[in-house]
Amino acid sequence: MSKNISKNNNINQVPDIFGRCITSHLARSGQVPSALEALVHKAAVTLMGSDMIIEDNFAPMAKLQQPRISQPLESFEQTVFIDELTDKVKSEGFGPHFHQIIGLFGSIMLGLCATEAQQQQVNQWLEQGHFGNFMMTDGGGPTLAYWNSTLTPGDDDSFTLNIDKKWCIEGQNVGFGMVVCQQKGKPFPMTVLLSPEKSKALQQEACGGSFLDGRLQLGNVKGQAQVSKDEFLTKGGLGSVNRFLTLVRPRFVKSLMHHLLWLRDQDRLMLEQDDLSAIDFLINMANWCTARDTFSIHSVDQVLALKFASNELLLSLVLKGALKHIGDQRDLLGFTKMEGSSYRCLFEVYSKFKRGRV
Repeated sequence: MSKNISKNNNINQVPDIFGRCITSHLARSGQVPSALEALVHKAAVTLMGSDMIIEDNFAPMAKLQQPRISQPLESFEQTVFIDELTDKVKSEGFGPHFHQIIGLFGSIMLGLCATEAQQQQVNQWLEQGHFGNFMMTDGGGPTLAYWNSTLTPGDDDSFTLNIDKKWCIEGQNVGFGMVVCQQKGKPFPMTVLLSPEKSKALQQEACGGSFLDGRLQLGNVKGQAQVSKDEFLTKGGLGSVNRFLTLVRPRFVKSLMHHLLWLRDQDRLMLEQDDLSAIDFLINMANWCTARDTFSIHSVDQVLALKFASNELLLSLVLKGALKHIGDQRDLLGFTKMEGSSYRCLFEVYSKFKRGRV
């Protein structure tokens, strides 16, 4: 490894090598502002894991290649409404529209993953006034193999679903649930659709203070339920999750950028020119992502890079004291974790770059 390092260190520096995982994707939509590029490169080095430092050869990252296969990306009528709400965030803030935007995200996910019968059932629950809760973060930790939320086959066609989820949106008041869990022997997560009746029987409690001026509360959910295969969300397979993230992540980031502009207009946030340039770039990239109608191997990495850059911008605003109120600082820190933390974004994008290097 030392030979590779010494050979390259006259040309490349560590921040440029590893930051390029992110900026190569950002640059697809236009020239990355220099201050944002520097922010991303510094963050990439800060977040490098031990395996990256010890096992990587520190050679330059391979240039992005055009994808050999592209497929049509599904379109959903919900995106029209989401985009209208996202525009409203700029003048009204994220708080009044957060739940409706997230709810429409959930509707897209169900369109990709649920059968027609399951979608009809969900529509009935929504008409009855039940709020849909997506339960991902597990009490057992971030690694699937150690999750406490498990799906265990019974003697007949039933399964026992053990649930230990935390930090769910409105988890203290579950209407119906979409529970992501581990099934022994399967290397990928399963998602189970839980009815209002079964959800009501779970232990639910609020966790921490509220966000967005009291409009968003997170909660923990625990318990057990008997379920059947008819309640599994399996239509579309694993690829549907990546398509879902490609559709919703850019819209989430655009909402965040509009929220920053709203905070500025409320005299709650001081933005410098570099901040405004970064915000403008990320909005334009979000628009570039949502305008694309094809899905390829790069699609998920592009929106991961977008979320990484958004996270680091939010963090930088908190660190330099640009926000007047502690509640707004906490909000922005919370959003650096929602829909993909910087570490997870970097790790996933880097893993693909690493496979393409010699």
